[in-house]
Amino acid sequence: MNQWKALVPGICMAMAVGTAAGPASARAESVSPGHLTEVSQLVVAPDVMDKQRTSAGFGFIRSGKPKKAIAEFDAVISAADRRHLGDPRPRFCARNERDASRITTATSASGASPVLIDSAVCDAHFGKGYALIDMGRGDLAEAELRRATELAPFDAHYANEYAELYKSRRDWKASLELFLHAWDVADKNPTGPDADLAARALRGIGYNQMMLGNLDAAENSFRQSLEFEPGNKAASIELGHIARKKAIGS
Repeated sequence: MNQWKALVPGICMAMAVGTAAGPASARAESVSPGHLTEVSQLVVAPDVMDKQRTSAGFGFIRSGKPKKAIAEFDAVISAADRRHLGDPRPRFCARNERDASRITTATSASGASPVLIDSAVCDAHFGKGYALIDMGRGDLAEAELRRATELAPFDAHYANEYAELYKSRRDWKASLELFLHAWDVADKNPTGPDADLAARALRGIGYNQMMLGNLDAAENSFRQSLEFEPGNKAASIELGHIARKKAIGS
């Protein structure tokens, strides 16, 4: 399953180079402050109405009203489609200067000129997917979660959630690929803002590795996840399962 790789080639190329270069935290430091200043003006200020609608949509999800949530998210998505009607350039969401820098740097490798759009649009696709799952329509949710991941290729949260959909379907290889993507784009600082996202990605990687029969790799992934989220019960439980499997030779 290579759906997130359907992004412009430059994004994939930059990720591949970044992975070989080392941890994401080290890569982030290589982005010069001057470059961030140059791209800061590209970050789209949140549209007030879109922000209100996405907030209302997530509120409806929390209150168990997924249909009303979808109506709010659809309004945000439709408004964005109207704003960019006829513009063939690839669209991406950038929440901050660093996201904008990573996107513009990655797309420049392929000669693409991206359009940076309001991050509320990505939240709307993600929220719609989440609401559809709540309604038991995982078949329809997939397109929305995929779109959120395409629009925000450096968002580990979206990738983790998309990976969970495939894990629920027992599609271990597809789920593993997306969790690996989430790990690749997450900040690797154990005390940084992405620590929980990195830990979740590693747990997902470990679980899929375990289900695919690679117990040693799974054990390493779960242990590494504890560096980002010490004391996590889920990781400890899975490490216990792996130890028992190894003990009985399964």
